[in-house]
Amino acid sequence: MSIHSCFRVTVLAAAMALGALSGMAAQAAPTLAGCELFPSSAIFSQRIDDVQRFPPHERSAAWLGSIGLGRKLHADWGRTVDPAQTDRYYGIPVSVVDGTPATTRWPLVSHAIQDARDANGSGVPSESDCAVGDQGLPVIKRGCDGLIPARRRFPYPNDGLLKAERGLCNDPATCGDRHVLVLEQGACRLWESYFTYQINGRWSAYSTAAWDLKSMEMRPDGWTSADAAGLPILPLLARADEVEAGVISHALRVTFRDAVLDRRHTWPASHSAGTTRADGIPFGALLRLRADFDIPFWWTAQAKVLARAMQKYGLYVADIGSDFYVQGDPDERWGRLTIWQIQRMKLNDFEFVDLGAITRHPRFHPRSYQAAW
Repeated sequence: MSIHSCFRVTVLAAAMALGALSGMAAQAAPTLAGCELFPSSAIFSQRIDDVQRFPPHERSAAWLGSIGLGRKLHADWGRTVDPAQTDRYYGIPVSVVDGTPATTRWPLVSHAIQDARDANGSGVPSESDCAVGDQGLPVIKRGCDGLIPARRRFPYPNDGLLKAERGLCNDPATCGDRHVLVLEQGACRLWESYFTYQINGRWSAYSTAAWDLKSMEMRPDGWTSADAAGLPILPLLARADEVEAGVISHALRVTFRDAVLDRRHTWPASHSAGTTRADGIPFGALLRLRADFDIPFWWTAQAKVLARAMQKYGLYVADIGSDFYVQGDPDERWGRLTIWQIQRMKLNDFEFVDLGAITRHPRFHPRSYQAAW
C-alpha cells in the first residue's frame, strides 16, 4: 500500500472514530416525496441501541409497572385504503401536495372548533401556525392569533387528494382526533393539524403546526402541535413503503392513557397535557425494545424491520391515547401476519431510555432537534 493510501485509510479511520465518539449520524435521513424528514442528525434518526451510551432510565421500571408489564403492543393501523370505509380505515395517512393550485387550495382555517374541546369551545390559535402571504410561496407564521382570521391559511389539499385520519368521516361529534398531515413537496415543509373538519366548505382545527424539514427548529416551549407532546407526527409514523424497502431509519411514536402520563414534558417534546400525576411518564420520553429481545427468525420481513427500528431508534411518547398503541399509515401492503406477530410483543420486552448522552453534550440546545455533532 502506498504512503498516500495509508494516509487516506488513517484519516478515514480517525474520522469514523470521531463520529462514533460524538454520536455523528452515519445513516441517511428518511425521505418521502423527495424531502428529508429532518436532517440525519436530528434526534428522530439517532440510534439509541448502545446501552452503554444510552442506559435504561432510572424511572423505567416504575413507569413500565404503572402501565402493566403484560400489556401487548397494538399496531394502530390497517390495510384498508378506501377512505369511504370509515369503520375499517385505521391509521394516519399523509397527503402530498406541491403548493400549486393543481393540488393545494391554501384555504382559510378557523380555530373555532365544532364541539367543545375546552371550556371555551375553541382551539389554540396562540400555539398554532398558519400560512400567510398572497403572492409567491406563503410563509409559516408562528402564532395564528397574531393574524386576523381572514389571513389564517393552511395548505389543505384539494378535495379529491385529501387524506385524513378516519377517512371520509367528517362529524366532529363522532370522528375523533382526525389528524391531517400535509407534506409540501419541493418546499419540503410539513403541515399537521388536529381535530380537523371541513363543514359547509369551511375548515376548522383545534391546532395547526408547521415545520421546515430542512431546519432543526422545534416548536416554542409550551406549544402543542397536532399531538400533545408538540412533536411532528409524520417523521415518527410506521410507513409501509419503508418496511417494503427493508429499513426504517427513524424512531416511531407511541401513546399511553392519561392516568400514567405526567403533565410535564422532556426534550424533544415541547408540550404536555392531561391531568397531573407525580412521577408519571413525561411526554417525549423514549421507549426502546430491549437488546436481549431475540427477534424470531420466522417473523415476516416486515415484522423484523419494525422490531429492529424499535431496538435501534425507539418510540417517543407523543400523545394521550390507548396504552401502547403505535401509529402507522393505512396501506394494503401491510401483511396480516406482520401485524399479528408484532402484537405478540409485551411491555416487559421494552425499557425507557436515558438520553443524557445527548442532553448533556456541550453543543446540545434544548430548542433544537439537533442530536449529533
